[in-house]
Amino acid sequence: MLLLTNDDVVQVLTMEKCLEAVEESTRRIGRGQLVRWDGGRNIEVGKAEGLERVYTLRLRPVLDLVDATAILRLNSWVSVTVEQFGMPRRVIAPLGETLNADTSQKPGYPQDSEKSGWLFLFDMRAGKLLAIVQERDVQVIRVGGVAALNAKYLARTDARSIGLIGAGWMARSVLMGHCLVRDIKTVKVFSPNPKSRSNFTEQMKKQLGIEITPVSSAEEAVRDADIVISATNTAEPTFDPAWVAQGAHVYCVTGAEYDDRMLEKADVVSWTFPRSLEYDAAKDFVTSLMTTGEPQEAKLAARKRGGQTGYRMAGWRLLEKYASKRVFLTDLVEGQAVGRSEAKQITFSPSPAGASAAVVRFAVLVPTVYREAKRKRIGHDLPDEWFDQQTEAYPTYRLK
Repeated sequence: MLLLTNDDVVQVLTMEKCLEAVEESTRRIGRGQLVRWDGGRNIEVGKAEGLERVYTLRLRPVLDLVDATAILRLNSWVSVTVEQFGMPRRVIAPLGETLNADTSQKPGYPQDSEKSGWLFLFDMRAGKLLAIVQERDVQVIRVGGVAALNAKYLARTDARSIGLIGAGWMARSVLMGHCLVRDIKTVKVFSPNPKSRSNFTEQMKKQLGIEITPVSSAEEAVRDADIVISATNTAEPTFDPAWVAQGAHVYCVTGAEYDDRMLEKADVVSWTFPRSLEYDAAKDFVTSLMTTGEPQEAKLAARKRGGQTGYRMAGWRLLEKYASKRVFLTDLVEGQAVGRSEAKQITFSPSPAGASAAVVRFAVLVPTVYREAKRKRIGHDLPDEWFDQQTEAYPTYRLK
């Protein structure tokens, strides 16, 4: 059995291999070759059960019928309520007991926020556990792979410039993904934190070898860009769609970063796959109460509260209003649809358009990481007998 840490993942997983895996996963979900458990909900306990903080356990499995492998994504974290964006909001708690006093972050936001995440890879033929993989960097690189997939089929082939809002982990991954599929020459990056955007600029210049310029406003980043990227943790829209040029491709990591004006302006809006409409339609009474009223207002209100279910449901309701503009990535990768019919069209890849497909993209990706690690002899081999439960004789159980 192989144990892979985040450091191991970074050594074996390139953006190119990630894109190949994400694209193949998208192809397989479109063909009905992946099985996703639709009964999943986060398990939460909090004040009602006597805990001061809210504990969440998330389980998300996906089964690949092509390679006969199964992946279980497992996350564990604790949430606290803090004052943020002028209202109480639930955020992931720090590993320690103190909240952040660093004014470079939003007031009240916990320091060293963390959640534990693991990906378990099983052989479906033998029922055997093949690998346990730390999730963080697989997840971050995967987001860049999804961005690259959207850009591959939706951005103009002659796109050369990017306007980027955000300078964190996801911004790095998403920028790399776009540079993989388009010959990007220039990037303008904006972050409200001058130190973050300066560090980001210097680091990514060295890594990508292209012209990256820090700018002082989101408008300066977005205007005239061939590709617009928003990769932040904001609870409000990050840019005015009026700044987006004709012919641009727009990608948003979260559903809070845009509003209905962007959907109105876009000519083409991408979703992952048709059945995501079924997966993403919540039917429970509590969720329906959280998402009543105008979808855009409900989405932003839920995002500020930190309620993921309500936020995503309101986001899906908003996207449904523009279903006539929708194109599915599954159709694009199969050649059954085209992303844009004219160079001047604006294409838009929003979240949470098919958020139920998030775990699906690990289906081919995690086995890819496993095979690369085995090939390069990277990782930590653990004795199989620690994880197998076979025995040739009855054990002697102790009475006391």
